[in-house]
Amino acid sequence: MNRPQANVAELAVLAQYAPHLARAFASLACDIALVLDAQGTITAIAHNDARSLDGASSDWVGRAMADTVTPQTRHKVEALLAEVTASGIGRRREVNLQPAPGAGADDGIAVAYTALRLGADGPTLAVGQDLRAVARMQQRFVRVQQELERGYVAALAAERGSGGSLPGLDEAPLDEASRAAFAAWLLAERQGGDHPPPAPEDPATH
Repeated sequence: MNRPQANVAELAVLAQYAPHLARAFASLACDIALVLDAQGTITAIAHNDARSLDGASSDWVGRAMADTVTPQTRHKVEALLAEVTASGIGRRREVNLQPAPGAGADDGIAVAYTALRLGADGPTLAVGQDLRAVARMQQRFVRVQQELERGYVAALAAERGSGGSLPGLDEAPLDEASRAAFAAWLLAERQGGDHPPPAPEDPATH
């Protein structure tokens, strides 16, 4: 028996507490936590205090987890459950939830799930993160970066037009200046308690 399977066996003592564990996970580390039976059917749901996925999941109890996502991402849920059945642990998969009734086809919510089985014959906990907050942060970063780039170009043009030297302005390539500006913004975001987006890719690699 490999080590991940041994760990799952040890978790069997927690199987009866699966709904309580789901609430604990939701309150501490995720946006939603699902309790699944051996067939992948949802038996209980827990949300964090923000309850950002409350509306989308209102009728999920009694449904197969695979039926709560779009047809295009259903195979990811199936792979997640197959993996957790085989090893006890299902690695992260990003899926799109089925749009709520009356919503447009493009209104599905992106969620990242991981899963853990509580014992060889126990229930599975699938914990999910609402990726809309990540998307908003990335959009915010793009806007900030664009403003910084425009300010840099304007300042550089003014310095060159005057024939003088603008104090503190280094005539570095724009992408280098953008990365430096990003580093400063990233520090400010961390100090403000936000979770920063990933650093921008180097344009030279494209």
